[in-house]
Amino acid sequence: MRIYIRQANGRRYMIPAPIGLVKAAVSLGDFGISFARKYVPEEHRIYYDNIDFKELRKGFDVLKDYKGLKLIEVNAEDGTGVTIIV
Repeated sequence: MRIYIRQANGRRYMIPAPIGLVKAAVSLGDFGISFARKYVPEEHRIYYDNIDFKELRKGFDVLKDYKGLKLIEVNAEDGTGVTIIV
């Protein structure tokens, strides 16, 4: 998986993120969510409670079969952009 970041001033970054490393980070997601819950307003906490990290890990296993798939492409009006490709 590769993460491409393009800033408005023309600078570009490419961050390689191996699927195994992403899965390890997702495994630690329960810890991160418990920490972040303290700072999230009460009405938005239901979204955090609905995340199933075991199923999310399984989803990353499936993504291995789709190399080159563009997952996210977001461009802001000021020229900043983020693209994530498997």
